[in-house]
Amino acid sequence: MSKENVEIVRRVYEGWSHGDFSESELFDPDVEFEMVDWPHPAKSRGVDAMRETWLATLAAWEDFRAKLDEVIDYGDKILVLNNISGRGRGSGADVSALTATVWTVEDGRIVRLALYWDTARARAAAEGPD
Repeated sequence: MSKENVEIVRRVYEGWSHGDFSESELFDPDVEFEMVDWPHPAKSRGVDAMRETWLATLAAWEDFRAKLDEVIDYGDKILVLNNISGRGRGSGADVSALTATVWTVEDGRIVRLALYWDTARARAAAEGPD
């Protein structure tokens, strides 16, 4: 099932990188979305709440970009390393960073996304128990 989990994550990520949030059937209706250690941590449950949380975060940026760097398969957990960049809408400050997302997939549906600035912490979460 692990290869299928990677493909699910890649499919969603590809759409999101183009602003397409239409792949909601790939998410569990009660998906947990958490921005664990981002500058403005947030947590939500459910597809609509996840979308609202992410779009609110993106609204703080001009020209936000996320480039997939690496996908690491841990079975039910998939670690995605991203290079993000953008300009703060209020500050005008240019920001770039290597970040990570741990995607948890169960029975072909995404049940949790956890976004991290600290990639080592994300890797530990992907490798560790639930």
